[in-house]
Amino acid sequence: MAGVLTFPLQAAVLSAQDGVSILYINGQKAEHKIGQNQVEDGFVQAIVRFDDKLGSGNSAKVYTSKPFLLNFDAKGSDIKILAPKVYSETEADIEFEKANPGWKVLVDGKEVKFEQAVLKGKGGFMPYAGMDNLVAEHNKQRGIYFNNGELVDAPVAVEVAAVATAGSVVASSKGAEAPKVMPKNVEQLKAWYLKASKEERKEFRRWMIDQE
Repeated sequence: MAGVLTFPLQAAVLSAQDGVSILYINGQKAEHKIGQNQVEDGFVQAIVRFDDKLGSGNSAKVYTSKPFLLNFDAKGSDIKILAPKVYSETEADIEFEKANPGWKVLVDGKEVKFEQAVLKGKGGFMPYAGMDNLVAEHNKQRGIYFNNGELVDAPVAVEVAAVATAGSVVASSKGAEAPKVMPKNVEQLKAWYLKASKEERKEFRRWMIDQE
């Protein structure tokens, strides 16, 4: 049937309610801002923004919030992101200035836990121009790295969630050392290099020369 989206097994469909734009998924621009996107099982980072008309009559106008990063565990087939309930520009201003606005993430109809943060913009007239770089810098500061939409490296808590989703391990509640996601060696080396300080990079390059 024309117009029907089909996705492979072991993948989920990510969408958002009307009035919410999905901007990025795992470091890449979303294929569909207001439609359905395919995501694989495991850690998902969705960057969303409230874009909806508020008010009534001639005074109604579109309200656009700052972009928010939502990190969660995609273990299911249908993922839906819901916006905070606001009915006026004043309510929206108050809500989106909170440390944790009332976003919701539903997986197969049930609410799941998630982490959220506002994406920090630049100063000036267009604070979110070049959003690719803003997203990459935000994640770099938190030790999260993607390659072509795939998680390459992340803090232990994130990695455990990704591995546990795949069904290969359950994290210990006692804080024991957690198994790591095993990405390709080259991508892991790239991630470590990017996280290193200038002096650490110099020392690493000297070590590489000595190995030749």
